[in-house]
Amino acid sequence: MSKEITGFKPGSKSWKNFMAKLYGIGGAIVIIGALFKLQHYPGSSLMLILGLGTEALIFTFSAFEPLHEEPDWSKVYPELAEDYDGEPAQGGRGGGGGGGVSSTQELDLMLEQAKIGPDLIESLGKGMNNLADTAKNMNNLGDVAGATNDFVDNVKDASNRVGELSESYHHAAESLTGLSVSNEDGATYAENLKKVTDNLSALNNVYELQLKNSQDQAEVSNQMFENIQELITNLNNSVEDTRRYKDNISELSNNLESLNTVYGNMLSAMNFQKPQS
Repeated sequence: MSKEITGFKPGSKSWKNFMAKLYGIGGAIVIIGALFKLQHYPGSSLMLILGLGTEALIFTFSAFEPLHEEPDWSKVYPELAEDYDGEPAQGGRGGGGGGGVSSTQELDLMLEQAKIGPDLIESLGKGMNNLADTAKNMNNLGDVAGATNDFVDNVKDASNRVGELSESYHHAAESLTGLSVSNEDGATYAENLKKVTDNLSALNNVYELQLKNSQDQAEVSNQMFENIQELITNLNNSVEDTRRYKDNISELSNNLESLNTVYGNMLSAMNFQKPQS
């Protein structure tokens, strides 16, 4: 273990605190100087000199920063050592042999301690099946009251089962938080859980998008149907108006023909009564 550096020296706690403030305040001064120069504010040249000078000072101090020491991970994980030629450790963080249990075995042990067994899963499945059967029975109006009571009881029972399962998994997850999974089984288990979560999320997004598209399509179809109905109504009205127009034109034609006959008879009578010269 390296000796802790005291005093105001590179690598000490006070030095790190000073450098953190120097980076923050100095960076702000540099940005303000650049802002003055870009906007051509009064004193922009002086502010730019001050900002660049601060930047140079920051780089100067950072040159004395100690190099980051990479920890020797082979002390925690012996299989990372260059001269390691044995079997990977099956236990926790210790560098010993393979006498410990694997992470999957520890997970099984924790699930067993949390009382998550086949009986609990089977009981949860029965509760969900009873819930589905009760929902189907509610279609019978004669047994609505009884079905409603059974439905409420099954919902409460299923809710309690889900709560117990969720709490048990929560305890198991909290226990796994402090567990350092160092073998291939643990990494594969975590990766598979992540894939399942991603797939469920993607499937839910696709379902929501499809549902929204179906609703939009239904609205468009309804609007189109209403427009077609309105068009048919207008066409029917136009046919009736056209028929009346045709009848009026025919009546007008007959009236004109009768009027022509009257005027023709009048002219004939006038010509007949005209005296001979």
